[in-house]
Amino acid sequence: MRVAVIVVSLLTIAACDRGAPSSSSSTTGAQASADPAPMASAAPVASASSAPAEAPDASAVPAAADTADAAAAAADAGPPAADDSRLSVEGRAVQGGLLRAKLNGKLRRMAFPGHRVTVSDEGEFLIAFSRNAPAQEKLTITFDDGQVIEKLFDVEPRKFEVDKVDRLPENMVKLDMATRVKLTQTEKKLDAIRSKYTKRNCYKNGFIWPSKGPISSRYGQPRLLNGTDGGIHWGVDIAVPVGTPVRAPACGKVVLVEKDLPLSGHTVIIDHGQGLTSTFIHLHGFAVKVNDEVKQGQVIATVGMTGRTNGPHLDWRMNLFETRVDPELLISAAK
Repeated sequence: MRVAVIVVSLLTIAACDRGAPSSSSSTTGAQASADPAPMASAAPVASASSAPAEAPDASAVPAAADTADAAAAAADAGPPAADDSRLSVEGRAVQGGLLRAKLNGKLRRMAFPGHRVTVSDEGEFLIAFSRNAPAQEKLTITFDDGQVIEKLFDVEPRKFEVDKVDRLPENMVKLDMATRVKLTQTEKKLDAIRSKYTKRNCYKNGFIWPSKGPISSRYGQPRLLNGTDGGIHWGVDIAVPVGTPVRAPACGKVVLVEKDLPLSGHTVIIDHGQGLTSTFIHLHGFAVKVNDEVKQGQVIATVGMTGRTNGPHLDWRMNLFETRVDPELLISAAK
């Protein structure tokens, strides 16, 4: 009789264990995925009047274990990979370069370490590589259906020759405190303008030179100003006389027209869409105003020598949001 009572007690404890919660509600997601899911038992709950329960069929255990193993393997494999045809890319992955890309499918999210990315209603977007971009950069795209593409770019390195600029007035090399404060304020204003974007896609028709002439300085060159460190030159300088027309390299909207910015002088910025902008500095006169829509080839200003410069020229700079890109590469790509 005592044996029967012990058996009944043990079976009752086993039944209670099967109904107990598997974990505390404070368990983290990582812990939950690491622990195997509890396996349900197929054996009937014993009563006090029933005969001792038979042992469960041993063949059922491996089947449940196989299911758990398969689920764990699927979890380890990650989300399903999308077909490569769902992403098309045009352009050259190079320091200072710009790529055009397009998705085939609805986007859920995108991750790119270099900068912000905006995607048009048609699935088009731009990718830029900074002057100091690493040897590899990865773009991760998750589509609305859960499929994922991971695109690894091998970024071509570049060498940048030192650019020496001499005969500058000393006050243009060693800036006084008032100029430094004004320069910081101006940079914040320009950063705010470049952080915005529109859905226009003027970049699709390529780019033309805003003025034609000898190139006196190129993108990315370290500068020595009167023999001292002058930072990096972010544009391409075109040596042409004062009064030479400056034409829009692509269509867009004028978002800044301003005189006498510190170092830059008279300045114009055009928004080409999706975060891509052109900046023209050292200008003489303006032919447009803020909010004007311009066409490719339209005259927007004239060349000057305002701001910090030792001679007349046009300095043309381009940004994708905060990333500075090389205008000369875009002209080459359009040929």
